[in-house]
Amino acid sequence: MGINKEKYIGKFIDEGIENIAAVETLLFDMKDGGSLEDDFVSLLRSLHTLKGSARMLEFTRIETVAHALESVFIAVKEQRVRFSDKALRLSLASLDLLKAAFASIQQSKTDAIETQAFEQELAALVANEDFTIPNLESTKPEDLPNSEHTPPSETKRERIEELKSESIRIPLQKINDIIKNMASLQSLEISAKNISQETERVHELYTQFLKLIIAENQVNSPLVKKFRHLEQVIRKISSKMKNYAIDVGNHTKSAYDSVISLRMLPLSTVLDAYPRYVFEIASELGKKVQLHLEGTENEIDKNIIETLSDVFIHTVRNAIDHGIEAPEERRKAGKQEVGQLSIRCIRESGSMKISIADDGRGIDTEAIRKKILERELLSPEHAAQLTREELINYIFQTGFSTSSQVSTLSGRGVGMDAVRSSVEHMKGSIFVESSPGKGTCFIILVPLSIASLIGFPVSCGEMKFIIPANFVDTVLLVNKDAIITVVDHPGIKFNNHIIKLYYLHQILCIDTADQHQEQETRFVVIIKAFDEIIALAIDTISNMRSVILKSMPSFMEGMHVFSGVVLGEDYEMVPAIHVPTLIKMTKRITSFDLKKRQVDYENVRKSILIVDDSLHTREIERDILQAEGYKVDTAADGSEALVAAKNNRYDLICTDLNMPQMDGFMLTENIRKNEDLFAIPIIVISSKSSEEDQKQAAMLGANRYIIKNSFNNHNLITAVRDLIGEAHG
Repeated sequence: MGINKEKYIGKFIDEGIENIAAVETLLFDMKDGGSLEDDFVSLLRSLHTLKGSARMLEFTRIETVAHALESVFIAVKEQRVRFSDKALRLSLASLDLLKAAFASIQQSKTDAIETQAFEQELAALVANEDFTIPNLESTKPEDLPNSEHTPPSETKRERIEELKSESIRIPLQKINDIIKNMASLQSLEISAKNISQETERVHELYTQFLKLIIAENQVNSPLVKKFRHLEQVIRKISSKMKNYAIDVGNHTKSAYDSVISLRMLPLSTVLDAYPRYVFEIASELGKKVQLHLEGTENEIDKNIIETLSDVFIHTVRNAIDHGIEAPEERRKAGKQEVGQLSIRCIRESGSMKISIADDGRGIDTEAIRKKILERELLSPEHAAQLTREELINYIFQTGFSTSSQVSTLSGRGVGMDAVRSSVEHMKGSIFVESSPGKGTCFIILVPLSIASLIGFPVSCGEMKFIIPANFVDTVLLVNKDAIITVVDHPGIKFNNHIIKLYYLHQILCIDTADQHQEQETRFVVIIKAFDEIIALAIDTISNMRSVILKSMPSFMEGMHVFSGVVLGEDYEMVPAIHVPTLIKMTKRITSFDLKKRQVDYENVRKSILIVDDSLHTREIERDILQAEGYKVDTAADGSEALVAAKNNRYDLICTDLNMPQMDGFMLTENIRKNEDLFAIPIIVISSKSSEEDQKQAAMLGANRYIIKNSFNNHNLITAVRDLIGEAHG
């Protein structure tokens, strides 16, 4: 009596696809020099299982191909055949043929594939003869049985088998609906907390009332005893309500996390296919690339995985095409012929950190600068001033590419723009690190789930917001004296860099009635997105916390600066800020807006004019004084300085002596002769050290003289403070 195939086909297909995937993974482990003995054992076991199951169910074509592949790898194991890249391609094509067979079984219950060409080529490989790789399309039979003619009884039988299974299929929309309902349970947690707080307040008031009763009556009187008993009851109720609120919060969070986990999938879902993808692209480009995968067992939201798939495709393709060099070029650079590409996935503070790194040539920033000029995106002067980080950021611009050729892989300038758009869509961030000749690393941070968020609650005026933690670098408490002005923009010094400061209420047009203008200190959040960094001034900030993120209500859908809302403790909707959009909005704030915010603050800042024909010297002196809180302007010679002094108010002038057009002696003399300027103190900072020069400067009206050989931060600041005091004194 024959075996009833239909009863076992479902499990056979599932097991077969798993074995094919296992073989494909092991092929690349072997190619990359993994533990060969263990790999051969596992690979041959998978093929043997596939062959045996096919024989039992009489799928002879699958059995034949699996046997032919088995023979190849036995020959490779016995070192009778070299496992070349061409042999790998033939093996992969054979596995694709097996996949087509399983697709045919699923559709028509027969393994309707043509195997003759593959049998011949695999046999040639085993015999160490020349072989080719058959075209898979040509192996498909002309007429496959039509699945539309499947008897209704078989469909019914499949449904019965599914009912007997230990798992069930649930549409993603049903899970999403459950998540929305779970999010609404957060209001129950908030109610419990509020009732607990109110009960605690009742207990406090009653305790105070009891003290008054005791003061008016004897301690052991019946009335006092009854009130004491009532106080104990209230205390117990208060304690129970507090514990109840904690339990409700914990159970709600646990239930919510459990439901969220239904939508989580391991990153291996998409990354397991990448060893083959990398091999095929590298082969097409004539390159050799070894891929390393780490952390693919980490789970992340299905919706995010689907978007990440596009990010991986473009970033990996970009690394192989633009980053990793051809073997000959790598040899000349003193590198191994085989380029290294790694994808590492790590859970970090409620986010997934994904690093995609190569050891290629790095990003050619000068080629980017040249392309900027060719496309007339910036003037030559502005392009020359771009830093390396700013130049690298141009690779994310729409249509921007430094490639001179357009191919099916790259050159159209859409790949990295698509990456940036996808990361923004996921409410994530991306950063680039690149070293010439050493390689490039893309660091991508995305939330684990689109339905939850870890962030910092902040306030601005009467409004509350959430800033996602994956965009936050540091939180600072900044004294107003530490706020400086650079080219009409307020800024702060952070990690030896001047970072522009923006006020959240200005960006979002929130009316605060200048209620915090006189604050001595204020909170500043350093936020980063796509290699852009700003300092964001806010009113208050609370500890980082995990919150349930709900979709935007209909009346807020057009507000792209927000990524969703969370429910606050007073049932108000608290918007979550989409940081990349917020940073884009800062570019629309004019210097007038910024100066308006600081007008009163700037009026009390001491202003200094630095005069020197050396740009380097001007910058050093400017940085020293700005770091102390002084407002600083610069001029390149005496004539330029005199014009500046007549058009602006300065509390002090620092000048060199040896300068073109008008030297420091003449500038000092002109200042002292002008009735509007004569009272401005002057410090001479010069390399001239002779006593005669010092006397001449003093006679003309200089108040201090610093010789450049002995110049340092301390003696400059000391002289400035002696003459005009502190920056805000």
